Amino acid sequence: MEERMIKDMKGGNMINNKINSKILYTILVLGVLVAGWYILDSNSPIVSAQGSASMKVQPDQASVYVSIEAHNTTAQAAQTTNNLIRDSVVAALLKSGVSNSSIQFQQYSIYPEYNWDNGRQTQKGFVATQTLVVNSSDFSTIPGMVDSIVASGGLVSSIQFELSQQKQNYYKAQALESAGKDAETKASATAGGLGKSIGRLVSVQTQDFNYPGPILYYARADSASGVTNSAEIASVKQAASNISPQDIEVSANIQVEYKLNWF
Repeated sequence: MEERMIKDMKGGNMINNKINSKILYTILVLGVLVAGWYILDSNSPIVSAQGSASMKVQPDQASVYVSIEAHNTTAQAAQTTNNLIRDSVVAALLKSGVSNSSIQFQQYSIYPEYNWDNGRQTQKGFVATQTLVVNSSDFSTIPGMVDSIVASGGLVSSIQFELSQQKQNYYKAQALESAGKDAETKASATAGGLGKSIGRLVSVQTQDFNYPGPILYYARADSASGVTNSAEIASVKQAASNISPQDIEVSANIQVEYKLNWF
């Protein structure tokens, strides 16, 4: 009985040893293959390519810049008048449906105003100015917005169209993705011309997303006196009623490098 158990144990050990030997052999073979692949891959040439993409997109945000100017003999009087005009403009905008959060106050200044007579400078009073920006994603509201501003004593300095930050992020992702595909296609074509194929990607350099910024649609002809005549009022109203913002071109560039396969 004991002899039989000993024989069984010896048989089992021989089987285990054979299995362990096969495992060890397999590991060694895989190790040699991996090392060989690594040496080949490390010494394989590299192909580089630059991918680019551009697209024309519609702006989704309009910014109406409002200038409020008040002239008076004293700084306090000019400031008081300016604030009254500002309150009137804001009230008119809110009444027309503009939300309070869409109105931003940007700049405020008071400075002396002078007359020149026979080469002599004399102060005639003070000018108080404020700048507001009204943002809107609904372009159809701009004509009514302009009417409210002008009727309340404000001046429309300019109207600009641009991409909101959300849209910038969206188109940036699209442009970079398209630029990456373009770079891969060019690298693959270059490799194919050499009778090779591209292997793994080894480096990517993003040359970022190009966005030209706001597009100026209307700009007020500036005047030293700050007085807006009827022709200027008619000009801004006509511009606002004929809104047709042009497309904005965005683009992206990517530099890539791929290893060339040996086979």
